Amino acid sequence: SFSLKKGEVLGITGLLGSGRGEIGDALFGVQPADSGSIALNGRDIRIRSIGDAMKNKIAYVPEDRLTQGLFLDRSILDNTVAASLPDYFHGISLDHKALLRDSEAWVEKIGVVTPSVHPPIRTLSGGNQQKVVLAKWLNTKPELLLLNGPTVGVDIGAKADIHGILRSLAADGVGIIVISDDLSELITNCNRILIMREGRLACEVNSSDCDESRLAALLSGKEGDA
Repeated sequence: SFSLKKGEVLGITGLLGSGRGEIGDALFGVQPADSGSIALNGRDIRIRSIGDAMKNKIAYVPEDRLTQGLFLDRSILDNTVAASLPDYFHGISLDHKALLRDSEAWVEKIGVVTPSVHPPIRTLSGGNQQKVVLAKWLNTKPELLLLNGPTVGVDIGAKADIHGILRSLAADGVGIIVISDDLSELITNCNRILIMREGRLACEVNSSDCDESRLAALLSGKEGDA
């Protein structure tokens, strides 16, 4: 069991096979939980599918953007609005002007380097692709944002940009869960960090009281649980 406050960034980590990724999959309905309960804003909710998660304003940036997060042959615009496309229909008509407006606004806001939103997403660098995945979900106006390996395979500049976006979202009251094996990323960006071992939550630490050496020891169980 664990809790998350509005505006808090919670880190979850563990060695490969610890079960860290399954938490994100369960909360977003990719692999629904078999038991237990989930409450959001003090209200019990049921997450049996991705649709259930989206209806409850939950968003998920997956671990593998190429196979799970993007439509590689579609445009930057199409990818940016993919998760919120129903919002742009008026009856049976699609508001193309609004699609273009919002896509261009997100590209500018999160710093995607591109001359326009029309090229295929595969033409962008890994860091810019990841920013578009993030923009796709931010366009749904989530209350809970889950990120699994948010800066894997991105350059140092894009990594800093993504971390800045997360801090800004937290300041606006969005609850954020970062699932990562990047210990420096967790300590720098998270308020608290949960350590998973063998499918269970082994312990919890405050990032202000922890360094990479201690966190690494907790991952392997070489230090007593906090």
